[in-house]
Amino acid sequence: MLENQQFEAFQSLIIFICAIAAAHSLPLLNSYNPITFFSLIFERIGARVFKPQRSASLQKIAGVLGFFLPIFTIVIIAALISQFAFYPAWLGGLVLYFCLDTRVLQRAKRIAALLQQKQKATARQLLAQNVVREVNELSSIGIAKACIDSTALRTVRHYYLVIFFYLLLGPIAAFSFKLLLVCDHAWRKRVPPNSAFIKPLQTAIFYIEFLPLRGFIFLLALFLQGKKTFHYFKHYARHCYQTNTGWILSLFAANLSIQLGGPCKYQGERFAKMRIGAERHPEPEDIKQCLTFLERIKWFTFSLIALIWLLDWFVALYLST
Repeated sequence: MLENQQFEAFQSLIIFICAIAAAHSLPLLNSYNPITFFSLIFERIGARVFKPQRSASLQKIAGVLGFFLPIFTIVIIAALISQFAFYPAWLGGLVLYFCLDTRVLQRAKRIAALLQQKQKATARQLLAQNVVREVNELSSIGIAKACIDSTALRTVRHYYLVIFFYLLLGPIAAFSFKLLLVCDHAWRKRVPPNSAFIKPLQTAIFYIEFLPLRGFIFLLALFLQGKKTFHYFKHYARHCYQTNTGWILSLFAANLSIQLGGPCKYQGERFAKMRIGAERHPEPEDIKQCLTFLERIKWFTFSLIALIWLLDWFVALYLST
């Protein structure tokens, strides 16, 4: 019995390492990733269901049904498939591979290079793949800020939080959370961020990610510019339009010594979002500093995961003797 448990634990570790390695070395193009198919489904649903002329209460009901029923159906089908799979653990690893977004880092590196070459038009086109805000009028500084914002937010949510749910609750939980994020991104392409239609979806994401996101950011802050980061939490994050987002941007603004956030335009309307930090605006070179900072976060996170796994293994070994 003990040997079987050790084998399953070792197999889970190998599957996890393979999924992470594949996500970084062999990232799928959007045209080949099944997640893109789900994004198109949510985009079509949003286009059919969202009616801005309706009352706020009807928009909220439509929003709840618009994301809950499709995601519930997809998750149920995925759970049934996993029950009939010959190797469900490896299938879960494949799901993790599909859910992890690492191409955002490659795009950020490319945007930094384009800005240094004064190719702002091409940089805007590449940035548009990461964000749903309008980018046509952004200056070089605006492109750099939007790139750092989106890279930080997408990496934390679409990478680290997906890993957290996978390790703690399994691949179905990670897949469900990923679908919520994909639906949110697909809807925000045509739905204003202050619309009652998208509010239930954003509320669901907020409470689902509340503890893991803040726990992760808090842990990082203890080792990375702790005093300055906690100062930013107090004076900026809790006043941000979305406090979870404020925590992420506060961590990056404090460690990169730049200003993040600020006003954005969606569907031709300007939204006065709060600026995070009181220092200089980011330059194209700061995108590379952001990528270096994310590399430090990656090594810290996986070192912590390895340490926890080793401690768990030693405890299990001690209890078995």
